Amino acid sequence: MTALTPRLKAIFATTKTVCFGRFIVDVPATATVAWGSGSVDLGIAVYPDAAKEVDEEAEKFIEELKNTKAIYHDHMPLFLSEEHIEEPLGRIITGYEGFDAMQGLKISGYFSWGKDGFIIDARPLQEDRSETVADIKSIAQRLRPRVEDEVPAEPGNCLEYAFLRDKPGTGGEGTVAHLRIGFRLKEFPDTHVSIFVGPSNPHHSEGNSLEWRLADLEKEQRAEDPNHPMLKTVYFRRGPRQIHDWLNGWEAISRSPDQPDAHGVHDFVLQVKGIPNDVLHPYADIQMETGVADNLAGAVKPSLTDEEAVAVWDAITSTIRVRPTTTKASAQQSSRKPLGERLVSGRTCSQTGWWQAAEPAAAHALPRRRIEAGATMPVAVVAGKPTLWDKLKGEQPRHQVQAVWQLVAYED
Repeated sequence: MTALTPRLKAIFATTKTVCFGRFIVDVPATATVAWGSGSVDLGIAVYPDAAKEVDEEAEKFIEELKNTKAIYHDHMPLFLSEEHIEEPLGRIITGYEGFDAMQGLKISGYFSWGKDGFIIDARPLQEDRSETVADIKSIAQRLRPRVEDEVPAEPGNCLEYAFLRDKPGTGGEGTVAHLRIGFRLKEFPDTHVSIFVGPSNPHHSEGNSLEWRLADLEKEQRAEDPNHPMLKTVYFRRGPRQIHDWLNGWEAISRSPDQPDAHGVHDFVLQVKGIPNDVLHPYADIQMETGVADNLAGAVKPSLTDEEAVAVWDAITSTIRVRPTTTKASAQQSSRKPLGERLVSGRTCSQTGWWQAAEPAAAHALPRRRIEAGATMPVAVVAGKPTLWDKLKGEQPRHQVQAVWQLVAYED
């Protein structure tokens, strides 16, 4: 690993550990974390302080489905159903995928945790409707809020603003995750680092490898012009690379030459083939570029020297590792919270067991239920006073309120 220069030592003297999927990475404490879109089995997006906006999106989706007609099926509306969910509070809306595509469906779940909202999206075929709705309910129940610097100890996937714990007893087997995260270095704003992880392809061919594509590109450049400017690219390393137990990686880290209309930039890539059907050995695509401004590489002169760029790359990529988790056995050996322990809605559950309303008067809103350690303590759902419009529609308004839970029994 390339040694850090004095100014890099100052930046990397204080780092923070960032969780993404089942993995963690150490970056400078001053770095900004930027997530891309992500999915774990289904598309999941969390919107802080936007529960109202998420509910409005649900209304828009319903209106869109009801106002769009299937032109080849007697102009019937695309809207199929709306199911209200109590915990977490939300609704699942189902409709046909398009006016001319009746075999496909659009199913979206709109939920809230107090003031935060989240949406779970799916695009299944009709025959998979029931299974997909069940999956949305399962994800909604296993998903909980997560702040950026939290590194959960339980098995599951870190997402932006959230954590999705695994289904009990599965070890994550069968989970399909596609996650992308990036980092912007405050001291070197033109330097962008990104990490993508997804399932390893069991049908991987060498024609899809970074090594083959790079060689093919150079062959095309030579055929176009033996003096092609990009053939002057300088490679600092080009070959196999291992990161901890990610064994089958291949990297190419280089500096492109200056062009009349663009600065030369550092273009670092590491791709890991992974192991099919192994959630701890995914396909990974890790990249770093310098000289970036307005999302355009080469727009500015790199602020890192060649030596520093390699050092930053090594300092970050060498820390990518599997996030340690606590096994169920070790968790059971830890001291139990006493019966009578109280927690307010929105706090993290401290003890797996049976919880109920701390005040008898609230028992109707907080029925006794089993809650796992690490889950978010639910809010109470209470009936509101119906407006005239609610009465005309035959609907009962519901509201979320903070509540106090009390541990009344262990699960064994």
